[in-house]
Amino acid sequence: MKQKIFHTQGNFSVSETTVKIGEMTFPLRQVAYMNVTQQPTSLAWIVFMASCLAAVGFALSGYNNGQFYTTNNALLGIFVSTIIAAVSLYFIFKPKYYFSIKSSNGSGYTAWSREYSDLASMRNGVERALVGIYVPQNDLTT
Repeated sequence: MKQKIFHTQGNFSVSETTVKIGEMTFPLRQVAYMNVTQQPTSLAWIVFMASCLAAVGFALSGYNNGQFYTTNNALLGIFVSTIIAAVSLYFIFKPKYYFSIKSSNGSGYTAWSREYSDLASMRNGVERALVGIYVPQNDLTT
């Protein structure tokens, strides 16, 4: 008997009876929990603000009697602070998203990506499969 495939994406697939993620297989009827969450970005904001303040501090450290004097240490401090600020901005605007799925027997799997749409499509595939096994397909076309 050929099973209907509801979703396939890389090593993730959802059929009428199973959810396969790599080497792990969950019975579809035992899916108890699934969620897509975002990594908190508050720490990245703190690092960004601290590195901006450090860059300003290094720039002001060369100020003396109305003139700016640049030293190698001040330039190095400004450069390193700018790099840290840029990296923290990347983590702020491209956070990790996590797709978690757990079965009723307690086993689970979590996948992550920086693209929300990848993980949302995985969640939607499992939702379509769950609806599809409990509701006749001709009832879904309203």
